[in-house]
Amino acid sequence: MTQINAYPRTQGQPGARNHVFVLPSVVCSALVAAEIADAAGATAVAHQHGCGHIGQDIVQTRALFAGLASSPNVAQSLVVSLGCETVQGRGVVDEIVRQGREPHFVGIQDSGGSTAAREEGIRVAQKLKTTADALEREAADVGALTLGIVADRTDDRLADLVTLAVARGARVVLAASKDADLSGVAEPNTALTIGSEPGPSAVSVLANDPGTQSARVLAVASCRPQVIVEFPAENQPPSSIALVPIVGVAAAGGLHAAIPDEFDIAAGEAAADIWSVVLDVFSGVPAKSELRNSTTFAIPRLLRTM
Repeated sequence: MTQINAYPRTQGQPGARNHVFVLPSVVCSALVAAEIADAAGATAVAHQHGCGHIGQDIVQTRALFAGLASSPNVAQSLVVSLGCETVQGRGVVDEIVRQGREPHFVGIQDSGGSTAAREEGIRVAQKLKTTADALEREAADVGALTLGIVADRTDDRLADLVTLAVARGARVVLAASKDADLSGVAEPNTALTIGSEPGPSAVSVLANDPGTQSARVLAVASCRPQVIVEFPAENQPPSSIALVPIVGVAAAGGLHAAIPDEFDIAAGEAAADIWSVVLDVFSGVPAKSELRNSTTFAIPRLLRTM
């Protein structure tokens, strides 16, 4: 079996990256979360969500947050809450715990305000970063890899990549738009929802399409892949998100022909070339998505609310 180098985890699969993840449970705590992460050398994200959600949107957003915090690429996590949001920070923490992790929590209202919460969060995040930095990569088997694949176009290499990954013992989490032809993917698969772990089959397919390329990538990232391969539509640029490196595969024409340096894989390269780059990225080589250092995302929504 092929060996890769990964960060060991006491629970779940090993990580391709070793983030301390500072997660704002609501847009109102995003600034404090960013300040905590900057001071501690951690990774924060920014989003416009967490308040004004109702019904199943609360459940889905909480599951997505918990899925990201439970990524194999996250060594430690810290949830930063305001306190009055509808996607309650403590509810997110409870969901992360249910998935076998040990998250930490800081509440702005619990602390008496932003300044006190920021100071407490920095103290906690710095300790978490010290613990995470003590970890070193170890040899691991390719069977420990979960590969995310996001397809927004038809590409013959997609089915070949799925077949190759499964043959090597890896799991695949797949999401595709209506413009992507998946008829060549012969592997049996199970349905998967946002924030869930892959099922018993070698291939899991996202059950409900979030509707946009960026939301599709984020949804797959919440389902525990260590690396994602993206086949964006030829009029769309490659994606970048925090926590999970994305290997971008170029199409032959359109916008992709004008910005070839933004992609890890050129239009003429084969599925075996993509797989080789995936293994390198898993073991620490930066994907071009990571060099863009994007920390913002838009969460898939079921309803139009505030």
